[in-house]
Amino acid sequence: MKFVVARSEILTRLESVSGAVASKSVKPILSGIYFSMKDESTIKLVATDLETAITTELKPKHIDGSCDFVIDARLVLEIVRNLPEGEVIFETEETNVVIRLGSARFTLPTMDPGDFPDIEAAAGGLDFTVSVSSVELMIDRVIFCAARDEFMRNLNSVYWEFDDGYVRLVAADGFRMALSEERIDLSIEDHFLLTLKSMRDLQNSLKAAMSDVMRVVYDGSRVQFFFDGTEIVTKVVDAEFPDYKKVLPKSFKARVVLPAVTFSDAVRRASIAARLGSDSVKFEINDEEFKIIA
Repeated sequence: MKFVVARSEILTRLESVSGAVASKSVKPILSGIYFSMKDESTIKLVATDLETAITTELKPKHIDGSCDFVIDARLVLEIVRNLPEGEVIFETEETNVVIRLGSARFTLPTMDPGDFPDIEAAAGGLDFTVSVSSVELMIDRVIFCAARDEFMRNLNSVYWEFDDGYVRLVAADGFRMALSEERIDLSIEDHFLLTLKSMRDLQNSLKAAMSDVMRVVYDGSRVQFFFDGTEIVTKVVDAEFPDYKKVLPKSFKARVVLPAVTFSDAVRRASIAARLGSDSVKFEINDEEFKIIA
């Protein structure tokens, strides 16, 4: 079997699925990416850590034969990243895959595709479409607030809420909280919790999306995202997210309205001095000015 593909094309697809590769696993097969045929002109790439699975499609310039193999994700990604631009040739030879471009040649051992786990898709339940750019923006706005400690399962996650025609993303780590919402054409009430890792995988894959339409399916235990030839299915977190509405302030001592970019730039400049001391900044507000002191 042999296929030829542009280096930039396969690099994008490898980077898209690599987030789902298990970093630590007793099963070697989970460290690999599974290459198989979707149809005569399309190759399907799949990776999973058993919690999240990412599937994407690759359309080579030429395919001769049928592919069905698993190769180490870290190695193939590192090889392709370090190749120059051009047409990369993948060719199977007995129990190996040979990768060639120009004078560069790499031989990688394959793993048995029969050992690769089946991917269970979300079935039925909540089903709607949303803008890719909107979801990407909402994730960017909240993901930094999610707890990094994996033992804090309910906070090492991002909360998705659907309420009165809005989709709302919320993240918190016990000290801070971020919330972002967008209007959608869906009048239901529901919610689910997704791990920080799965959200990062989704965020990374969305960056390469060419289409702005994403379909989301939630069946009570899994969520599946479909966009631009890519599918991400992930298990929901079986934990209770705190009632974030109790944290939202009911009143304010002061209210300031200013351009977000102006505020962000000022805080960034002040943080240079803050890093040398207490690593904090002070806000002073009066009727005439808003000072940021570090």
